[in-house]
Amino acid sequence: MPSLFTFTITEPELRALAGVAVETVQARLLLPNQKPLEQTGPLLITHWGLSGPAILKLSAWGARALHDCHYQATLQLNWLPDLSAEQLHQQLLAVKQTQPKRQLATHSPFDLSRRLWQYVLAKIGIVPEQRWADASKKQLTQLVQELHQGQYAIQGKGAFKEEFVTCGGVNLKEVDFKTMESRLCPRLYFAGEILDIDGVTGGFNFQSAWTTGWLAGQAIGKL
Repeated sequence: MPSLFTFTITEPELRALAGVAVETVQARLLLPNQKPLEQTGPLLITHWGLSGPAILKLSAWGARALHDCHYQATLQLNWLPDLSAEQLHQQLLAVKQTQPKRQLATHSPFDLSRRLWQYVLAKIGIVPEQRWADASKKQLTQLVQELHQGQYAIQGKGAFKEEFVTCGGVNLKEVDFKTMESRLCPRLYFAGEILDIDGVTGGFNFQSAWTTGWLAGQAIGKL
């Protein structure tokens, strides 16, 4: 089954931000009957949903579970993981007090791209013309919630079959890792993705393929 793939998010407003990258987000994958999976790292918004190292790693850890639920799950994003919910709230209150005449849409207290900030505001119903002085307690609470625990419906994996590797394969207990020979069928050798090996993004799958291929080749050459 596929591993290391992007997530399809069909929300048009999010996909309209294609090309926006966030250096560090905390992403939690909420799956049925399983503890949430979590990764922190860069994220990229694409014209079909979400990509980037944080998403690819989540897809690797959750490959089997996502396959079982037909790639229908919930993704929870913390856009500002270095700040607690209380710190977010305090910064919002501070800008409301010090910059009451400024518009929320054009004056963000956080290090987010303007397009992403305006998207988050629109998601909770704040219009572009609203000033900080008019921001209600409810709106500020909703804004903290959206920045800290915003939820997005995953409705499939990347649309272009661009997954990088597969998970599953020959049981590792059935292979002699000194030679890559099958323990069940003599003179049958395995290498690469036919084995039940899949690593997170970062070149680990390349290294596994090269190493197991070299071991198998060395052993076969001695026959």
